[in-house]
Amino acid sequence: MKKEMLLHELHPALVHMPLALLPTAAVADLISVTTGDGAWAQVARRIWVAGSIGGLLAGVSGLAASQEVRLESPRARDMTFLHGVGNATVLLGALGVTVWRLRREPTAATVALGLGACGLALYTATLGGKLVYELGVGQPDSTSKATSPALLSRDAPLLLVRDALRGAQWLVSRAREVLAGGRPLVKGASGTKPEDESLTLPAPVVVFHGPGRPMPQA
Repeated sequence: MKKEMLLHELHPALVHMPLALLPTAAVADLISVTTGDGAWAQVARRIWVAGSIGGLLAGVSGLAASQEVRLESPRARDMTFLHGVGNATVLLGALGVTVWRLRREPTAATVALGLGACGLALYTATLGGKLVYELGVGQPDSTSKATSPALLSRDAPLLLVRDALRGAQWLVSRAREVLAGGRPLVKGASGTKPEDESLTLPAPVVVFHGPGRPMPQA
């Protein structure tokens, strides 16, 4: 039976575009600055535009997805918050470099800003992976499974806009709480393993059925 793509699955489908294009643009600018080759600068300018557009699409879909998946644990919610804030910072940096590069040549400062944004993107991508593969966010067999509609359904466009706005509002609200010290981030939200939580599989239990005949059990 063919499974329809759900609305919250749009974010992981789109995020690969900026993750690939933005580092490529930053490296092309770096080559242009270090070698003085203007051809690299022209190529990088076009890639910056494409990468920023991809980042905007991934960002909007990510904000919507944050409202379309069930985040049962406080750690999952705060990890999603850091993932979103980090990606918003990356996008702002990329947009700033893109606006500069539309009319100007790359400089050492814009190269450093671009590479720094790409470095932060690696961290936020790691958080996204942990949310899915460690905490099971959005997985169909998880308590954090999503309830979003089919991507090509009639209601999907309006729900995407509505949930993206709600996601942005949630990020701002949570940021205010953190900055005011009212509700700090929970342990492990940054991606580290909490001391009181094990993320590794338990060792197999060995049961002996007669002499010299151990049989492992899951």
